[in-house]
Amino acid sequence: MNEVHCSSSMQGLVALLAILCLSASAKATHVTEAMAALHEFETACRQARSLWPVELCGPLVLVHPETRVAVANRPDPDDAFEEHDEMFVGQWPADLGVANTALYWGDRKWAMVMLPLSNERFSRLRLLAHESFHRIQPELGFEQSDPMATHLDEMEGRLWLRLEIRALASAIAGGDDEARSAVRDALHFRRQRHAAYPGAAEVERQLEAHEGLAEYTGVRFALDVEGADVAAIAALVEGFEARPTYVRSLGYGTGPAIGLLLDRYEPDWRQDVSATPDLARLLAVALGGATLGQQDLLDRDGVMRRAKRYGARAILAEEEARAERLARQRTHYREALVEGPVLVLELPERRLLFNPNTVLSLGEAGNVYPQSTLIGPWGRLRLDEGAALATPERDRAWVVAPESSSSDEGGIIDGPGWSLETAAGWRLVPGGRPGDFRLEKLQSDAQDSRP
Repeated sequence: MNEVHCSSSMQGLVALLAILCLSASAKATHVTEAMAALHEFETACRQARSLWPVELCGPLVLVHPETRVAVANRPDPDDAFEEHDEMFVGQWPADLGVANTALYWGDRKWAMVMLPLSNERFSRLRLLAHESFHRIQPELGFEQSDPMATHLDEMEGRLWLRLEIRALASAIAGGDDEARSAVRDALHFRRQRHAAYPGAAEVERQLEAHEGLAEYTGVRFALDVEGADVAAIAALVEGFEARPTYVRSLGYGTGPAIGLLLDRYEPDWRQDVSATPDLARLLAVALGGATLGQQDLLDRDGVMRRAKRYGARAILAEEEARAERLARQRTHYREALVEGPVLVLELPERRLLFNPNTVLSLGEAGNVYPQSTLIGPWGRLRLDEGAALATPERDRAWVVAPESSSSDEGGIIDGPGWSLETAAGWRLVPGGRPGDFRLEKLQSDAQDSRP
């Protein structure tokens, strides 16, 4: 393995790494990758069309979650980063989390993306543009609600969604007549899903307006720069089916599909979209009909006949098997995180970092977040193997209780599948049930000295 030595005689990027004393070759690799990606994105920004009334490309920082090496395309708020080749390199602040997100760093709104990035240029550009959209989302006036579509963990909800995704992919790949027919099928499948789950339409609209528009922006941006044939884009949309859960990730599948079809049938749709967009309704209007008729909605047999051409029978068999596995998972998580002893974590700032493709609903008990990170005034808890259960509002969470409340010299407490780095002045104390724990802030020395 090649090493990077701290030496004032090195030139170029190596010299910068020397100044920062980034002696590990892994850190050097992270910096090199990030700088290349940021320059690539800057070039792409000059090539891509203007998608929204607000400029998409702006402050962007790439951070590796382990080494916390950070590379930004603008000066950092404290001017602590070293400039090199028009980029700025340093260590990400210890009090800030690392995630694919948009956040305020200092008084400026930034897009943040975690390293490493994909080896595929299309995927890299798509992700950087996706998070950049979240940076400008408030300026565009779009809502940023983040609900959980728990009905998409149920067998019928998943069946109709998978059929809709296949119909949308067929529409993207097909000629005009075929595409219009497939879009109509997709809308039929959507209406059947919404009829089965009251309230689902609004939850899905919010998810598509938030992550759906962001993912559409990423795909549209990468397409404008990189180009791709129709079959590849249809395969990209259809590939969404492989995600293990859709409760939080719906927009990643339907958002770009509907957005690309709107580009075909209503090219100027982005210039006049409302702050609370309903993408499916916009597509229906673009094809000449604001809604599907009530008669269509009630003709379930007719819809099922249309569903057969998209492999409904095979999907149903897969979903029945998945429902059995899901029931076992839910039983396991209920026993561990509802009925068993737990550590209770308050999340006043809702700082829960998670993979939207792994969220599992436990109904009224909340949602399960495997391999997530929780951050609060009490410190940071990282789940490498375990899972957290959180309220729908994500303001409180539970993890399996540790065997002991003791920590090592660094304030680290290890539990089943997790590690907690406690903030100064915080400790574990007994919770409300036998075996439960909670985190409590210690009193000051003066208070502690009272009799």
